[in-house]
Amino acid sequence: MELSTLILIVVALVTIAAIGFLSTGGASQLLKKGKKNDAFLLLGLADSGKTSLYCNLRFGKVPSTCTSMTENDGYVELKDSSDVPITKAPIHVVDVPGHEKLRFKFADYMPITRGVIFVIDSTSVNKFKHAIADYLYDVLANKHTIRAEIPVLVACNKCELLTAFRKEKIQEIFEAEIDRIRVTRGAALETHDSADGGEITEFLGFEDQKFQFDHLTNLVTFAECSVEQEKTEEITNWIADTMEN
Repeated sequence: MELSTLILIVVALVTIAAIGFLSTGGASQLLKKGKKNDAFLLLGLADSGKTSLYCNLRFGKVPSTCTSMTENDGYVELKDSSDVPITKAPIHVVDVPGHEKLRFKFADYMPITRGVIFVIDSTSVNKFKHAIADYLYDVLANKHTIRAEIPVLVACNKCELLTAFRKEKIQEIFEAEIDRIRVTRGAALETHDSADGGEITEFLGFEDQKFQFDHLTNLVTFAECSVEQEKTEEITNWIADTMEN
């Protein structure tokens, strides 16, 4: 067996062991060690570019394909175009899987969350608008989001493509969709235990008005980005500004 092949096998085994650690209690250990309001969560549906963004932030590279089936957790040193750090210390970033059966795990990390980066594919907004809005609703209505007024950045990825919607239109689409979701979930303020075990408040905004993100107590910002082209300055600047506040 060639040395290069042996090295690849060893790396693969180490990776599998690490994944096993995370999926069998590693996440709970990270939460125990995590500082309050320390983490920035990367959330979004599968194929939105969320894990590619994590790889770009942490390793400075964008993989051709990058699907995550377990949490990716690490510290990132954010730098400007001149390679100068823009935060005093590395930033704790957690990439939560976007698969439908795994995305509920975001709630486990909310007690130590400083900010949420919700990544969407700007080219498929209309096709998946209900699923995206439903997930975003759960994030915004989470008890920790509300009590700690956790800021949320909706990162509109793939903005370089001709079929991409602009951020103003995307905001308009999701305000309308969340307004419809409020009706289906109940018009009165009501609290119950959600399927993920996290308490959520069922109604967002004002009962007598169409939903707008400006009605929320926490700040929700929309930004355009292209992970593929490594145009993520708005995201890194938002993280830096959030750390200062």
